[in-house]
Amino acid sequence: MLPEKPVKPAKSSFTDEQIRVKAYQLWEKNKKQSPEENWNAAVKALEKEKFWRPLMSVWRWTGIGEKKGWDIFTGLSLPLIVFGGGILFNYLNGQQQQKIAEEKQKDELLKTYINDMKASLLDKDYPLKNSNKNSESRSIARTITLTTLTQLNNEQDQQKAKEGKYNQRKGLIMQFLYESGLSKSGTNVTPIVLLNKADFTFANLENSFLIAANLFGANLFGANLNFAHLRSANLESANLNWANFFGTNLNSANLKFARLNSADLQNADLQNANLKSANLQSANLQSANLQSADLSGVNLQSANLNRTNLERANLERANLYLANLIRASLESAKLNRADLFGANLVNANLKSANLESANLESANLSDANLSDANLSGANLIFAKNLTNKQIKTACNWEEAVYTEVEKKYMFILIVKDPEVNQRKIDEIKQDKASEPRTPPDCSGW
Repeated sequence: MLPEKPVKPAKSSFTDEQIRVKAYQLWEKNKKQSPEENWNAAVKALEKEKFWRPLMSVWRWTGIGEKKGWDIFTGLSLPLIVFGGGILFNYLNGQQQQKIAEEKQKDELLKTYINDMKASLLDKDYPLKNSNKNSESRSIARTITLTTLTQLNNEQDQQKAKEGKYNQRKGLIMQFLYESGLSKSGTNVTPIVLLNKADFTFANLENSFLIAANLFGANLFGANLNFAHLRSANLESANLNWANFFGTNLNSANLKFARLNSADLQNADLQNANLKSANLQSANLQSANLQSADLSGVNLQSANLNRTNLERANLERANLYLANLIRASLESAKLNRADLFGANLVNANLKSANLESANLESANLSDANLSDANLSGANLIFAKNLTNKQIKTACNWEEAVYTEVEKKYMFILIVKDPEVNQRKIDEIKQDKASEPRTPPDCSGW
């Protein structure tokens, strides 16, 4: 006997005949249910079958229902691979299309910027070059420049820079501004477009001509400036951390207060450059030319100055803590009150250098040339590989400090035991074998 339809049946998309057949099947398994419970259970069972029907079709199509163990795995692998491969392909294709779209957008941004700036330069009534210092047109040009540079940033810029691929578009903006005469500096001349805080991070400026360019306060973090021509350029207070200046011409450039942490300045020409109070911690200055440069108050902690030319350079009060100065040329350099603690001065040339009140504690002076150098008030405590012969080639070595210091007062060292220090000086004096063949020339001190 088939189950009867209840007075208030559950809503369903199935026919009464379909429900009745399924209800009978369920009633044979459980005859304790009431007619209403049996009918509702049949509706739910049919709904479940409807949900799983597409999957069962795939199951039958692959023949998995007839297989066991490894056969089931191999049967599943092909459709899963096809399905997964399709998803992956669509994802990667979508990513590629997105990248292409982003690149096109950035190209359009650059094109729009150049066109807008050209229009401003060629304006018949109010050309940008003839605008006043505080004019609205200059303010607009600066705003457009800063905004466009920010929009040209790329999340992958840092990674690409490690691979030697730098931001070309930012480099093109820099060249446009320079060649249009909008970013040049000179005596009592304010650039038309101020670039302080302008975002040139990871910009490609290799081999670019930027002589006397005004980049005051610009952000050039990680930029590629290898072999660029920046003679007399103004880079004061600029962010040049991790920037690359290999072989760059920075002769007479203004780098005062510039940040050059871990910058690569190998073989760079920095003659007569102003690096006063700049931060060059851990920078690589190997074989760079810093002849007559102003490095007073500069931070060169842990910097690489191997074979660097620092002749006649001003390094007064400079921080050279643990710096590598192997074979560096410091002839006639001003190193008074400089901190050379733990510095490596092996084979360094310090001839006629002013080391007055300099801190050479724990410095390695093996084979360093100290002839005619001024050692008045210099701290030579625990100096490594320093011989009496080297000391006697210098001037005012009797006024240097060789033993433990009690305190320091305005770069003047107060020895803990003056008698012990004097005994050390007397020992050096009594070492006749260490007398130099030619007395030092101390006329300049």
